[in-house]
Amino acid sequence: MKKRLVIILTLICVMLSQSVFCAAASNTQTVDDAGSYINGRLNGGYLDFDSVGIAYLLTGGALSALYYEPSVKYYRFIGDGVTVTADKNAFFDFNLQSARFELEKNAFNVTYTYNDGRRAALSQTRIPISYAVSGAAGELKAARFGGVFVPSFSKDGALCFETTLLGAFDTAPFEFSDVKNPAKWYYRYVNGAGALGIMNGMGDNMFKPEGGVSRAQLAAMIVKATQDDVSYRIDDSLSFTDVARGKWYYDYIMKCASLKIVEGIGGGRFDPEGFATREEIATVIARLIRLIGSFDGAPLPAIDKSGARTELSARYPDEGRIHDFSAESVLLCGYLGIMNGDSVGFRPRSGATRAECAKIFGIIYEKML
Repeated sequence: MKKRLVIILTLICVMLSQSVFCAAASNTQTVDDAGSYINGRLNGGYLDFDSVGIAYLLTGGALSALYYEPSVKYYRFIGDGVTVTADKNAFFDFNLQSARFELEKNAFNVTYTYNDGRRAALSQTRIPISYAVSGAAGELKAARFGGVFVPSFSKDGALCFETTLLGAFDTAPFEFSDVKNPAKWYYRYVNGAGALGIMNGMGDNMFKPEGGVSRAQLAAMIVKATQDDVSYRIDDSLSFTDVARGKWYYDYIMKCASLKIVEGIGGGRFDPEGFATREEIATVIARLIRLIGSFDGAPLPAIDKSGARTELSARYPDEGRIHDFSAESVLLCGYLGIMNGDSVGFRPRSGATRAECAKIFGIIYEKML
């Protein structure tokens, strides 16, 4: 899983109350006596640095002493509306003369000075971090950049993400130009899916939440939402006459088909531009979840095949429109809270909207963390 894959991490938490980091530091505090500094500032393995208006300069001697001090496990820089927590090991280097930590406006910056006089920020360029408001409590979601950032979610409504990089990081709120009203039920799901890279816009930063979802787009969402948890591959023995190499969707479709998450429509065709129905989506989601083998850290619920129709009838007024091939999948998605119906029913043969898929895959992504 994602959390087990990261060994040395820097954890940056951006609190909900602000979209930017605190103001630039106005003065520098030097820490060269680790023992004296620890007194009164160590809390459960976290060594605190009050970073409001202060840049901290830790000398090589202090860094070394803290590195060998077993009671100190993390450095915690506490600013105005933001806390940056980092594994102390990520900052240690025997060749360091000092390390400077500064909470700047829109950024957390780390600069090293080496014994030979060289100075370097560990990231020479500023790295943009997009995020979107998500959840009733106002959680935030961070984007992933090639596996560099690993989002997690705090209980107090803060965004937390882990990174193996240090240096300068810029934050920017993420919104599609046509999804700016927080009162819309899909606001947090759509912008969250965009920030996480699960779903892209349709041009000009427009999301078009009420638009339909093609079978090719569905395959892309599956891979993007679960690529950290599923070992995708392409079986070269498989092919579809209407899925050509070089098409944007080729890898996504073939990866899903190779693991039997998606299937063709017969006659050697996949129909990538065809629109997916809600029961078709439930079917491929159920296959995906069964392939993973658990959901939200728990075993999958058992489904009584003989009683599936009876339970569907109790859940959905339009149970009679649900095909037999999707009945158990619809139930599983309902059990797990991934897909539910409305006052009309499950609407199995209706197309799913882009907004609905943003919610579906946002839930899947979060539960796979």
